[in-house]
Amino acid sequence: MKPTTRYLAVVLSSVLLFGCNSSDDDDNTTPVPPPVDDTIGISDTTTLTASMQAASDLEKGQVTVQLLGDGDKAVTDASAFNLIVMGYPKDGQTTKYKLAWHQAEQGNCIDTETCSLAIDETDPGIYQLTLDSVDWSQDVESYRVAIEVKGEQAHLPLDFME
Repeated sequence: MKPTTRYLAVVLSSVLLFGCNSSDDDDNTTPVPPPVDDTIGISDTTTLTASMQAASDLEKGQVTVQLLGDGDKAVTDASAFNLIVMGYPKDGQTTKYKLAWHQAEQGNCIDTETCSLAIDETDPGIYQLTLDSVDWSQDVESYRVAIEVKGEQAHLPLDFME
C-alpha cells in the first residue's frame, strides 16, 4: 500500500470513528411533559354521565353515546348497558280506540345471561350500541332513547336522553 493511500485510510477512519464531536447531552433542552391521561376505567369512576352523539342511526337501532366519569374524563371498558329505543308515529295518529301509540325495542346487558346488544367502544369514552334487530312499523317517524349504564362504583339509572 502506498504511503499516501495508507495516510488517507487512517484519516478517513479517524473521521468516521470520532464523528464531529457533538454531544446529545445539551443542557438547554426543554423536558417534554408526560401525556395527560384523560380517561378513567368504568371500574374506577364514581360518577357517570351520558350524551347521545350525532352519529346515531335510530332507524337501524344504532345509538352512539359518550360516557364521562370523574373529572369529565372519558370512561373506558364499559360493558353493562341497557338501551331502549322508542318509535312514535306522526302527530295525530292513534289506534282505532283513539289512543296514542308507540313501539319500543330494547337491548339489555345488565345482570342478564345473554346480551341482546352489540357494544363497540369506537374511541375512548365513545360507544356504539346496536340492537340485535329492529322491526319498526312503517308509521314510525320520530324516536326517543333511554339508556342505563352500570359500573362497579357508579350507576347511571335508566332515563331518557335529550
